[in-house]
Amino acid sequence: MLKINVPVQIKLILTEQTKQRITSEINGAIQQLQNELEQIEFQGKRALEDAEKQGGPQAVAAITNRINQERGMRLERREQAMQQLVQIQQTELGAEIPGGEMTTTVDVHVGDIFDELVHAHEIVLKDGVVAQIRRAGDHA
Repeated sequence: MLKINVPVQIKLILTEQTKQRITSEINGAIQQLQNELEQIEFQGKRALEDAEKQGGPQAVAAITNRINQERGMRLERREQAMQQLVQIQQTELGAEIPGGEMTTTVDVHVGDIFDELVHAHEIVLKDGVVAQIRRAGDHA
């Protein structure tokens, strides 16, 4: 016998409770990114002032480039979060949505049909309670 790890997909049945939780998490992430953008602006101004005093045009250009890069990354992540928010708000209650992935351990014995052991499985949750355990793609 041998033990192997196989992935298990987690799916969520969208209920009002789940929708509110996900919406709250996304709004929190958007707020965090907004705070980070404000912090970048604040620290960036200070860093630019220091660079102008001490480093000259090349230092200013390097810091400006870094500030723009950091700002761009946060803006992109904020935009993605806002798209997720719209998407979850438009998704109908009762729909199954991805909820992540976990790993489980499976015992492999001589004579086992390997594909059946490692074929992806899904756990379907409804408000945090296991509603189904099934092979991926099987919808009973």
